[in-house]
Amino acid sequence: MVGYKNFSVALFCTVNDLILIEEMDYLEEKIGFIEKHIFVNKVYLETYRSGKMVEKEKLLRIKEFFNEKGVLTSGAITPLPTYDPELAFESFCYNNATHMEVFLDSVKFTAGIFDEIILDDFFFTNCKCDKCIAAKKEQDWQSYRTELLKEVSEKIVNTAKGVNPNVNFIIKYPNWYEDYQNTGYNPEAQPDIFDMVYTGTETRDPENTQQHLQRYLSYFLMRYIENVKPGKNGGGWIDGLDCTYNLGAYGEQAYLTLFSKAKEITLFCFSLLASEQSVFVPLAGYVFDRTDGFIGLLGNPQGISCYKPYHSSGENYLHNYIGMLGVPMEPSPHFSSDSSIIFLTRSAAKDRDIIKKIKEHLSLGKNVFVTSGFIRSTQGLGIEDIATFNYTEKKASIKKFAYKTWDCAYERYYSTSEEIIIPQIEYGTNDVWTIISGLSQNNNFPVLAAAGYDKGTMYILTIPDDAADLYYFPREILKAVRDYICEGMFVSIDAESKVGLFIYDNDTFIIQSFLPYNTTVNIMVDRCRAKLLELDNKYKYTGSKKKENDAERVVEGTAINGKTSFTVKLKARTFKVFKCV
Repeated sequence: MVGYKNFSVALFCTVNDLILIEEMDYLEEKIGFIEKHIFVNKVYLETYRSGKMVEKEKLLRIKEFFNEKGVLTSGAITPLPTYDPELAFESFCYNNATHMEVFLDSVKFTAGIFDEIILDDFFFTNCKCDKCIAAKKEQDWQSYRTELLKEVSEKIVNTAKGVNPNVNFIIKYPNWYEDYQNTGYNPEAQPDIFDMVYTGTETRDPENTQQHLQRYLSYFLMRYIENVKPGKNGGGWIDGLDCTYNLGAYGEQAYLTLFSKAKEITLFCFSLLASEQSVFVPLAGYVFDRTDGFIGLLGNPQGISCYKPYHSSGENYLHNYIGMLGVPMEPSPHFSSDSSIIFLTRSAAKDRDIIKKIKEHLSLGKNVFVTSGFIRSTQGLGIEDIATFNYTEKKASIKKFAYKTWDCAYERYYSTSEEIIIPQIEYGTNDVWTIISGLSQNNNFPVLAAAGYDKGTMYILTIPDDAADLYYFPREILKAVRDYICEGMFVSIDAESKVGLFIYDNDTFIIQSFLPYNTTVNIMVDRCRAKLLELDNKYKYTGSKKKENDAERVVEGTAINGKTSFTVKLKARTFKVFKCV
């Protein structure tokens, strides 16, 4: 088997995985099964986790085993003192001399064996012992913990480089990005301390697991961390935990991580993939083989500029619900004044200069798209100087939407099957114009509204109390929202919710269905008399053995007002890759 051309694959081996290896024959048998399906470029060999450490002699034997097979080896550390699956994770206390000694000893040990070390995403602190309470003093926990972990980061990196000056030290960031600051993760300072960063792109069943993370996170977070430290995001990390309910859930983690143009993808972990999660191994091999066939044809990812400042939270994980509506997003911890439109959730209100930045953006003739949560957090801070919005504490129950006006009335009405609870937003008549309304008994409330300011326009999108209710918006309403937020993009889609769009800067794009049933997607390309060339045809069944030619891969469209419209069918939980020609 030859390696993949466009990315590499790593396998993570925990301390327990390595302790269980008594004979090399056992390792040969288990790794042989994995290598039947996956080309493994690298293994991360964990030296310490939860009070356990691998004996040096055994570690060196295993390292040599992989090196002789041509597989690179790197070290790994999971900084936990203990682990009880029935309890919450207990972090190291970084004011505890014994804990720090254990941590630093594991760093010295690992740096003495490997030229590369990755920290699993337990490098945080949730300790509130008497020492931590005393050290915090009058600070809030966020400020105290982010500064503490910055200092500890400097200490462990300096310790590692004192042993091995050439060591490449990597910090992995977890998938719970909204809460980094609450437990000390500091992506503003740490990327300058560590040599590289890494991204946890694991997603779970959003309904039956405590994390409730939407699939789009596997793409969104990779792009965010890439923009935290451009060019130094080592890759994405997936696992099969809580994915056995649906094999597609595991495959989607891998696909979306690679759609983000990850350099490497790490599979957690060896013992699980060689035993109870072995069903994921051939699936991962299929995903990697298939994706490698087209991912090199895609340019750099593009999307709506989404500003999420460091150490911010608010309307938690809303970005991923928006991504699941078919809105491509390019998140960053920096406000991009070059972008034609900026998308802001409540987390952007963390920036004390955000109103000034919005005004400057609008004065350049560009647009800003904000959520109702953002309005709520900026009331009294200057948002009213841009438009007359008032976030009330009252709620409205809607099951019907109205779109487009006909004189003073609405022209089109659409219903939904579910009752949706939204905040009531008051607005100044004629200072603000309602584009989409939600209707209740004898009343209506803005769902999408707009206000001009200087040369630009600010749009406000009302978010339901339960963000997942966005999925119940009628297809026609979702299209209208996309038409405004995606204005200026070369491609947009008309589809129901849970159909994603991923676009790239060389006129290529991917549409992916996260639905459990077949669906039809209308694609609009901002080109006259264009055609679509399907790039991912390696596994396309044609009913014959002959090789497909370009003519068989071309999708014809219909010219409409200088654009071209296409209709494409997607089977359940599948995707298609196109180039506009």
